[in-house]
Amino acid sequence: MPAPGGRSKPRGGKQRNALSGPVGVSADGTHFVDGGGKPFFWLGDTAWPLFTNYSPKEAEAYLENRARKGFTVIQAILGWSTYAVRHGCIAKERMPDPNYAGERAWTDDPGRPNAAFFRHVDRLLDFAAERGLVVAIMPMLGTYVNDIPVFTPRNARRYGRWLGARYRGRANVVWVNGGDRMPAPHEAVWRALGKGLREGDGGAHLITFHVCGWHSSSQFFHGEDWLDFNMIQTWTDWPKTHGAVTTDALMTPRKPVVLGEPAYEDGPEYPLGPITPLLMRRQAWWTFMAGGYFTFGQNQMWRMEPGWTAAFDTPGASQMTQFRAIATSRPWWKRVPEQGLFAGGVGSERTLNAACRSVDGDWAMAYLSSQCHVQIHLDKVLAPRVKATLVNPKDGAHTDARTYDTGNVAAGTFPVPDVQCFTTPRYWEDAVLLLDGVD
Repeated sequence: MPAPGGRSKPRGGKQRNALSGPVGVSADGTHFVDGGGKPFFWLGDTAWPLFTNYSPKEAEAYLENRARKGFTVIQAILGWSTYAVRHGCIAKERMPDPNYAGERAWTDDPGRPNAAFFRHVDRLLDFAAERGLVVAIMPMLGTYVNDIPVFTPRNARRYGRWLGARYRGRANVVWVNGGDRMPAPHEAVWRALGKGLREGDGGAHLITFHVCGWHSSSQFFHGEDWLDFNMIQTWTDWPKTHGAVTTDALMTPRKPVVLGEPAYEDGPEYPLGPITPLLMRRQAWWTFMAGGYFTFGQNQMWRMEPGWTAAFDTPGASQMTQFRAIATSRPWWKRVPEQGLFAGGVGSERTLNAACRSVDGDWAMAYLSSQCHVQIHLDKVLAPRVKATLVNPKDGAHTDARTYDTGNVAAGTFPVPDVQCFTTPRYWEDAVLLLDGVD
């Protein structure tokens, strides 16, 4: 078994996008930082059966694809069950799926993990690290706690401690406790796993908790000392994304919030479907404007349906590249939600328009989620004038929307605020309005 840290020699020579250290949380609790303290932009993707059902060739092709698209985090599960996912998330065996070599994460007792299985995990973590990818690892599906009582508080803590110690030296690991289940009435098991992970890695890596649909980790574990950031699953309630993220982003103590499972592109189980690329963009932008961070998901890919590797390049996945480019074009870590930017036309639910602004007041953004007209308070940007630009989040096309006086410079005691109307350009499905202060 490799020494703690689980490192094998990196393949492919020099690391192309090597991380400077494990991802942490900023001092103010609002965003992630890299090992050097620089802001780290979480753009995740779900490849839940990465360690088990993907062949080495498929896994490497997938990771290479996601790195090229600008994703920064991959969410994957060690103790995976294909049967459980296909049968109402209820497993029938006490052991999880084997990997390509026939090795399982555990055999008789999960408190004594199978080191042979983890050598494949090590290699994939090396490959991901070479491409600057963080892997958010879920130790097991919740079915092995809630449905088949494989885990107890005792062996869960031992499993967590073993995992934490093995990957303590890794720069590209985040831990995802939980497993798509309500914690109750097994909170003791989940707490033991969280404590074991923390004991094993000595606090080297962040830990969150993944709960089932339309819930957040904040409802159950926000005050736990092992919970470093919150994770939400909206599932079928995707129109409620903005409100759910806003709630978690404003909780005390402040912790970053990730929408870890939205509605999946092309997913068949959503009453408010079909889940088109436009709806994926809406979920991403609502999350960002509310102060959170987004994880994408594609139905055919994570379920490995026939022809699943062709889903690497679906429109929704490809458009996440534009999402990241636009969102990070300004100092995004300084943003705060600002629905007060709208003087009118804010919309609601499925066609909600959302906005944020810089804490310094030098820029603002608004997401127009459909073909619509909005009225904007330009004086929210604390500059004499503001330059407006409309960007198509589908393909990155820009159009100049002119420069305006904000009304922030006036001879009288009070400013004379300027309200301007903006419209989603013709033939665009949605738009991002960028407002930059100018002298």
